[in-house]
Parts: sequence; C-alpha cells; structure tokens
Amino acid sequence: MTEDHLVLAGGGHTHSLVLRRWCMQPHLRPKGLVTLISRKSTTLYSGMVPGLIAGHYKIDELLINLRDLTEEAGVAFVLGEITGLNLINNYISLDNRSSINYQKLSLDVGSETVKGNQYIQSKRKGIVIPIKPFSQAFKWIEAEDKYADMPNQTPITIAGTGFSAVEVALALRTRWALRPLQLQVKLIQFNPKFKQALDKAKIDIVSVEELIPGPTLLCTGSNAPDWLRKSNLAVDSSGRVLTNQSLQVINHSNLFAVGDCGVIKNNFRTNQKFIS
Repeated sequence: MTEDHLVLAGGGHTHSLVLRRWCMQPHLRPKGLVTLISRKSTTLYSGMVPGLIAGHYKIDELLINLRDLTEEAGVAFVLGEITGLNLINNYISLDNRSSINYQKLSLDVGSETVKGNQYIQSKRKGIVIPIKPFSQAFKWIEAEDKYADMPNQTPITIAGTGFSAVEVALALRTRWALRPLQLQVKLIQFNPKFKQALDKAKIDIVSVEELIPGPTLLCTGSNAPDWLRKSNLAVDSSGRVLTNQSLQVINHSNLFAVGDCGVIKNNFRTNQKFIS
C-alpha cells in the first residue's frame, strides 16, 4: 500500500461535495492515492427526500452518482459495507472484502435510526420500519402505495416527536390522501404548532403509552453506526465522533469526521430521543 493514502469512508454529502470540487478544480486534489468506500455507487440528496416521500420527485432525480464523481476526480472507488476501524494498524474493515489501509481517513458514514423500548414493543405488534437506512424504508413506502385510496385500511403509525417525524407524516399525507395516518408521541413534549398542522392534515395523534397494532415507521432520532462506538474513538452519547473546529478527530490528527457521524466537541447538536 502506498505511503500516502487518503481514504474517504462513506458516500455522504460532504464527501460528494469534496469530490465535485476536485472535479472542478483538479489542483486541489491531494497528491497520492485517494479512495472512496461506499456501500452503494449512488447516494441520495437528503434535502429532496421529503419531496420524494410526498411523490413530488422520482428517486432518480435525487441520486448523486458517486462512481462517476470518483472517476472524474481521479479517485479510486470501492463498493463495500464498512464494519470496523482499527486505529492501531490504520485499516478499515469491510464485509466480505479485504481490509483497506490508510494514512489519512475521513469519516462520512451517516447515522442510523434509534431503536428504543418502543421499537421492541412495536415489533411485537407488527411491522416496524426505521426511516434509516432510507432506501429500505422507501421500498416499504412504495409497496404501501397499493393501499393509498383505502380509508378503511389499518393506520400507519409514525413514531417520533421531532421535526423529522412531523415532516415524514405530512409528506405521507400528501402521498396518500385517504390512507389513515397517526403520529405516536410523548404528548407532554409535543409542540402545539405541530398539532395544528397535523390536525389540518387529518393525521391523528396518539400517545406512546398506547399499544397500537399495524405498521410503524420509526422517526425516533439517530445514532452513529455502532462500529464507530466500538472503535475506541472519542464519541458523544449518540456515538458520534468528537472533533475539533477543523473537523479533526480528538486525539487523532490524521482522522476527520463530518456529516451525521461526527460532532464538534463543545458545540453539540440537539439529538433528543423522543421515544425511549
């Protein structure tokens, strides 16, 4: 392996923008070997996801082609699922592939839906779908389109009190004008302005204390991938990697963390877990 190898772990928005910048200004690309590792050859532009759920866009309109970006930027592309990070020997572990060594590493691997006690209870009652990874959730949403005009169908429950849950619920109402929808929340925490919007959209509000049958879509906050927590990096309570203001990982000057998997120390984002 080359002595000057930069690995971009994950195909998130930050890495996509960096690749685009190198395409536009090749002199900014670091010298030496650069490799992007991603579980898919495309990534979704998240700013358009609510519109996709609502049916305003087709999924192809959201796709960023990582393989094309890497080729144009002169960057190697590896298709693989990251499963671990070895800080002593400086390598990334992949599922069903050989590990990849690095000298510098940038982490942009996103986050996963929090699954608390409510998830376990819901799972006993029926289908439970985390909103992340989104590709799996969207396949399920598309499969439910066949019930869009059936007002007597079992309601779909969206679990979560935050902006994401409300946004997804309203987008689904746009997609399905007649399908019964309900938002399951901790009522004591719920924003009255959210309630007004949901009432107008004819989306029922139910308490987390209620045992509700039928499919549940989890929008219950997010954690960084579990393998990051197990890597011995400094992380916050949600497993996000702690960095300084320059996005360098604390105690590891050759590592960077960006996007949903990282957080600047002493500048924490709100990550409330509304369903526990």
